[in-house]
Amino acid sequence: MNVDHQLGTARIRAGTPLLFLVCLVIFLDSLGYGVVVPVLPLYAKQLGVSDFNLGLLFASYAIALLIGAIPAGMLSDRFGRKPFVLFGMFAMSAAFLFYAYATTYPMLVVARVLDGFTAAATWSAGLALIGDRCDPDSLGTYFGYALAAMAIGAVGGPVLGGFLSDSLGYKAPFILIAAMCLLGGIVALFLSADAKAPGVRGVFSPRDMLRPIIGNTVIRVACVVTAITTIGLGMIEPLLPLRLSRVFGISRTGIGLLFGANLVFYAVASPLVGRLSDRVGRMRPIVAGLLATAVVFPFLAVTRSLPVMYVLMGILGITIALFGTPSVPLITDTLPASGEGPGAGPHYGTAFGLLNLFWSLGYAIGPILGGGLVSAWGLPATLLVYSLMLLPLALLTARYLRGH
Repeated sequence: MNVDHQLGTARIRAGTPLLFLVCLVIFLDSLGYGVVVPVLPLYAKQLGVSDFNLGLLFASYAIALLIGAIPAGMLSDRFGRKPFVLFGMFAMSAAFLFYAYATTYPMLVVARVLDGFTAAATWSAGLALIGDRCDPDSLGTYFGYALAAMAIGAVGGPVLGGFLSDSLGYKAPFILIAAMCLLGGIVALFLSADAKAPGVRGVFSPRDMLRPIIGNTVIRVACVVTAITTIGLGMIEPLLPLRLSRVFGISRTGIGLLFGANLVFYAVASPLVGRLSDRVGRMRPIVAGLLATAVVFPFLAVTRSLPVMYVLMGILGITIALFGTPSVPLITDTLPASGEGPGAGPHYGTAFGLLNLFWSLGYAIGPILGGGLVSAWGLPATLLVYSLMLLPLALLTARYLRGH
């Protein structure tokens, strides 16, 4: 029996328990991120934190994530996924205890930075685990469920954080997340040792590990599509609420429900799109999603009907899933399951670390780009510019993924 067949058999046997674990850790990471959003700014203001330092506090999460994404992926390729899943859960538990009991600004920064590093470890190692151990013919479906878990956490986090802090006090949501992450870490302790392709454990040269990743055209396409996804989300998350409040007069709760509708449709669509991409290939859903999003996006800035806005946000959740979800299994599609010589092996962790880096870059660029364009041209023109970015990307994706 050859190595590839053995790896394939091991992946098929991994199945549901592994998927549950990865979905759990990704859900907890996303839930924790959402819990922070409505609670931390008010508490920081009580500590006398200035607006500028509050911005730095929130930026420190993204900075830590950017710094940690590729190293975490590389190290998981070298030492296995389990240590990094465990670190993600237990260190996140510690970070949320820091949030809960912080009495100074530096303590909040420590919590935020540690939270960012845990996200780097959790996402890079968690997605790589699916690539390592799950049925290669169903990876789109598996990754779709993982992204659905992320979306569900993103919907529930702000609601949970606001409700618990209002009813039980500032510490309550953070202590709850800390306890849930501790439980998640205990569950991850039962994860078996990683099955590795020959050559991975014997090689730890960043150059050798990065060269086949960065030089891979398909991976570059996946990273660019991912960055474009988060640029768009980063644009509308701070800008669209202002229009919703001004035009429709809805409260923060109403705004949250609109964005929640977007994420619910995304969560439902992701596994379905992933399964579709397993059957028809990745290119067709990605191109269709890019083109459909380009059509829908500008209407967010011009519709004056609230029911229509709900419909548009729901459709947008589906169209973003169409091009965002298949971009993830492109990584595992294009990397070999085994190999020989320096840099051999799948190096899924390194590749997903790079993908994670582009995800974060998009979220960093989106608000800045959107804010600058809105100041110069207004919201309708800004969203139209984003749509025009998607059209050439769809053509390039069709070109480089043709026959993939």
